[in-house]
Amino acid sequence: MAVQFILGRSGTGKTDYCIRAIIDALSAPGEQPLILLVPEQASYQAERSILSDNRIDGYHRLNVLSFDRLQFLLLGKNTARPALSNIGRQMIIHRILQDNTDKLQIFDSSTARPGLSRQMAKTIAELHRYTRTPDDIDRLLKELRKDEKNNLTAVKFADIELILREYLKFIEDDFYDPDVQVTTACKAVPAANFARGAKLWVDGFAGFADAELALLAELLKTAEDAQIALCLEPSNLNLSNPSPEELSPVSLFSPTEQTYCDLFEIIKKNKLNLAEPIILERAMRFSNCPQLGHIEKHLFRHKAPKLKSSESINVLSAPNERAEVRFVARTILRLVRQKNYRYRDIAVIASDIDRYQHYIQAYFNDCRLPFFIDRRKPLN
Repeated sequence: MAVQFILGRSGTGKTDYCIRAIIDALSAPGEQPLILLVPEQASYQAERSILSDNRIDGYHRLNVLSFDRLQFLLLGKNTARPALSNIGRQMIIHRILQDNTDKLQIFDSSTARPGLSRQMAKTIAELHRYTRTPDDIDRLLKELRKDEKNNLTAVKFADIELILREYLKFIEDDFYDPDVQVTTACKAVPAANFARGAKLWVDGFAGFADAELALLAELLKTAEDAQIALCLEPSNLNLSNPSPEELSPVSLFSPTEQTYCDLFEIIKKNKLNLAEPIILERAMRFSNCPQLGHIEKHLFRHKAPKLKSSESINVLSAPNERAEVRFVARTILRLVRQKNYRYRDIAVIASDIDRYQHYIQAYFNDCRLPFFIDRRKPLN
């Protein structure tokens, strides 16, 4: 089992590399299962990119998955049960505290204290986020009991272990807890036919939640080969031995650099083979406009090198938001009417859409420009 990183800055072709590798694997003879793990919002685009290749008429051994879809495939039959809310979890724990008063050593006299059920529910949720089970607490208790100084701590953890075990028993057949589901999904990965011996690609993530890391670790152990694409500057990291302490908190790629360290630690902990990383250096996205490539590379750097100006980039000073939007609307009209652009080729990006939304709706409607504002709206 080998894991390989695909590293490069924005626009260097990491996603294209993964898509091409998947298409090549689908075109080759064989029945090896293939998995592409992407964020929820990117799954449709990834499927469309794969099917747009002339060599691919369809496929049956590739799964393009998000973490939610992955959990459904692993535990689909169990998700039909009612899901527990935070209040439901608290109610169950309150009942467990009452029913086990004679067994609890620390919390027995505190069951009537306001907030105990809520705090215990948070504790159990946190244990699930870190994929801890009652057996893990048992092992911790054995270590704590070796030293008398830890007696009080050991007693507290013994109570927590009892409450957690009773909680899991209570919900086993009637409810499912989304936090517990991740732990159960991790156990189901080795037995899943679509994961065992598969080729795995992971793309589009800047970071992972603890539960997602645990699930990804199981996938890496079960798959035959894996490639993980991360958007970062490879020269900023010691790729062979990264250390979180050496990371700059103000780095543009700080989140993905931390993710690289986390994944590196998982690979090392599980004794997986780590292949030499693939470094993509050329910004293919900006190959027709080196000025944009220059901005992408040096936007947040002090004393960045200068580049000769070009008509590709313009800086406009406007007195207010109204004038900015009017200029943008007229520019779009000119590009469409005179330069043969299509509306779908154009995006308007604002740092604060609330300040501009009113003017965009007014001017774009006046100019009969079709537009969509990507902004969250209340369901009501």
